[in-house]
Amino acid sequence: MFHQHFLSPAGTDLGPLDGGERVLWSGRCAVAEYAFDEASSLPRWTLPEQTDVVVTDRRVRYIHTTGETQSSGELFWLWPQHLRVQPGNRETGRNATVTQIQLVCTGPDGTFPALVFAGGALATIGDADRLANTLRQAIARFRVENADLIGVPAPQARMLSRLVIGPEFSNYQGGQGQTVTLLGAVPVPGPEAAEHYQEPAYAAEPTYAEPAYPEPAYQEPVYQGTAYQDPYQEDPVFEETPVSSGRAYAERPGREADALRAEEALRAELKARQAEPDLASRAASLAARVANLVSHSPDDGQATNLSAYLDQDR
Repeated sequence: MFHQHFLSPAGTDLGPLDGGERVLWSGRCAVAEYAFDEASSLPRWTLPEQTDVVVTDRRVRYIHTTGETQSSGELFWLWPQHLRVQPGNRETGRNATVTQIQLVCTGPDGTFPALVFAGGALATIGDADRLANTLRQAIARFRVENADLIGVPAPQARMLSRLVIGPEFSNYQGGQGQTVTLLGAVPVPGPEAAEHYQEPAYAAEPTYAEPAYPEPAYQEPVYQGTAYQDPYQEDPVFEETPVSSGRAYAERPGREADALRAEEALRAELKARQAEPDLASRAASLAARVANLVSHSPDDGQATNLSAYLDQDR
């Protein structure tokens, strides 16, 4: 059933003991599981006094076979939190109670399942005390030797080491009984469900990826004849305006110097041609036109191309 912690499912074969596992006690007695968190609870399951019980340095195992039916279970020394010897009363008949050894554990959801041994080889209080002493020493020694593996703190390990040598259980018929708390107990794992639900595997949803656009290469703009502001310079940069180009404006700088140079060039040419008698009249006419052009600027604001006028008389 779902609330059973220490009884294996029907047909389970526990198999042989582990390698190196030492047997500390063996005998026959009745075995049962109780819910100590429930007042006056009935046993969850019971096995008769003919059940074979083996106590080792790691656990307690029990097996009962009836014909072809076998019931078995085990309790590891990780789990017991309290070890108690409850002596039987002095009553007889229906009111009589038997001596019990109780291994109380911490279960899931605040429960306290307990494994109980009674009757058979534990018919007397002395037999129960001796087995309880064996159980106390086995559990304490197991937790001290494996403190690092099961996470027992050093202070608890020191207190457990004292349980290896004492105190001895010593009870009497009708007495109050004795309880020893076993530090470093691990909670009993909850029973597994009969059917395990497995989450179906869903295909992973495609994730949106931002398309990668190539960044355009930056080209420095070309400015002609205008001023522009360079973002990395504090002062604007102006392109230089030519002073002698044929497309310069009328009031450009250097205009008078250009006129003087032109007049000197014409005088040199006239002087060279005065040696020829047939060119004298042409030279005089050309000099007059050049003087007239130099003294007047054109109305359209364009510079005068003197070579065009010179070529007309040739």
